[in-house]
Amino acid sequence: MRFLTALLALGVAVATPAQAAFPEKNIEFVIPYGPGGGFDTLTRKLIPYMEEYYAKQGSNISVVPVNMPGASGNKAAAYTSRSKPDGYTIQIFNIPGHGLGYITGVSAGYDITKMTWLNQVGRDTYVVMTAASGDLKTFDDVMKLGRDIKVPEQGPGSTSNMANKIVWSTMNKGAEYIYGYKSSQEYATAVLRGDGDLTMAVVGSAKRYNKAGDYNIIAHFDSEVDSEFTSAINGAALGKPELDEVNLLRMVAGPPGMDPAVAKSLHGALEYAVKHPDIQKWAKDTQNGVVSLASPEEAGKRLMRALDLYKQFADIFK
Repeated sequence: MRFLTALLALGVAVATPAQAAFPEKNIEFVIPYGPGGGFDTLTRKLIPYMEEYYAKQGSNISVVPVNMPGASGNKAAAYTSRSKPDGYTIQIFNIPGHGLGYITGVSAGYDITKMTWLNQVGRDTYVVMTAASGDLKTFDDVMKLGRDIKVPEQGPGSTSNMANKIVWSTMNKGAEYIYGYKSSQEYATAVLRGDGDLTMAVVGSAKRYNKAGDYNIIAHFDSEVDSEFTSAINGAALGKPELDEVNLLRMVAGPPGMDPAVAKSLHGALEYAVKHPDIQKWAKDTQNGVVSLASPEEAGKRLMRALDLYKQFADIFK
């Protein structure tokens, strides 16, 4: 004890056994939606490289994906927020979707600002998709439709639903939302079945779903329209450049109160995975935007910038 005290007095960092040992057991990586969607795909892509990162440090643990759909992702977020903050339960979050409570001031059963933010692992922009077999070939066709559009969706807390509400309210186009689908793949398929007129999905997912040319991509909300979307226009072309700022962040967090050393370790594992050459190649090939921030602190700051942007539209989410 005297030796340890002397080291601390000299400013020498001394790791506690718990810090030095992390991780000692498998890590649960919660996915707040069903299999097949963008969050599920990215998480499962990253996991092997997180395991590789820890294996190189001598920890031969598994990172176990757990799909937990329900309540537009809030079921999983509530579960994660109440879990023990020991680093063995983490979750990929949909931002701004999981921040709806903060944005509107209505409790979602957890406080998004209190979570231990670890890293951002992805950023995606949105497209509007219609069935290629249908009559809505262009954005102008949608605007000229003599009724409210019907939009299959996950639920009122999903980011795609928030993006839809911002777009159609900004464009003064009435919309009826059809909820209950568990993933973007499900509600995109619903458009093909004729359950609705159109929906929105992130670029990477839309390209995967459209390999057979089943969809028309009629809008892409970004500063530049992807060259593959020959019939698409963006917010700037519609005279609404603010729509090009509406995008999706995929961020990872653990429960409130996590030890900073454990958070740093998990940030390192996520950073290793995102920057791995295999993931970078996959991201380029599939147009999935992957990114890693410099630190857990940067992740927290990025979260708040995104939430405060969406808070400007709070009234349409209530």
